[in-house]
Amino acid sequence: MPRSKQQFQEMREKTRDNILNAALKLFAEKGFAGTSINDIAKTASISKGLAYNYFESKQKIIEAIFEELIKEGEQFVEIMNSVEDPYEKINILIETTFKYYEENEERWKLYTAFIYQPAMFEEGKKITDYFNEKYLHVLENIAGSIGFKNPRLEVKILSALLDGIGLDYFFDKTMFPLYEVKEYLLKRYSKERIDKLNSLGLLD
Repeated sequence: MPRSKQQFQEMREKTRDNILNAALKLFAEKGFAGTSINDIAKTASISKGLAYNYFESKQKIIEAIFEELIKEGEQFVEIMNSVEDPYEKINILIETTFKYYEENEERWKLYTAFIYQPAMFEEGKKITDYFNEKYLHVLENIAGSIGFKNPRLEVKILSALLDGIGLDYFFDKTMFPLYEVKEYLLKRYSKERIDKLNSLGLLD
């Protein structure tokens, strides 16, 4: 029985994802320069020619991997934008970040190992610059609306905290108190605490 257009498209998407996952794993383990298209094709269990049919070069694969990162970031913002209350937005950011760490541990380990390679510094910076340009003001507006005097600095600190928490958790998750840290952050940015600090004039 001939395949439908939908089935054909699903097969293409599955093969594309397989290539990207194989490439990410190899880039993380062997480095970008140490990985060939042939290596990626073998790991993905496809022919080299088929790999080239999807991506004409390793650079195009890199771009596709970063596009996936951007999509994941956009989903975070969409979830936050689904509610009006600024405190709930921060709550969603924290909850969603910790959930992502738990559900995508191996994938995020590979991203981290890959993106922090010296050869990937400039590419990684493009992602950081993209998110700063597109989403930083969204988070700043949230922080400003609940009374932080320097919302940009507060957002930078929260972002660095979340990144560092992820790294510490991945390095030694058996010893890292993930749930306790999450509850601490939720309490730190709760309406009750921030309103109290605001009333005392102690919110920076």
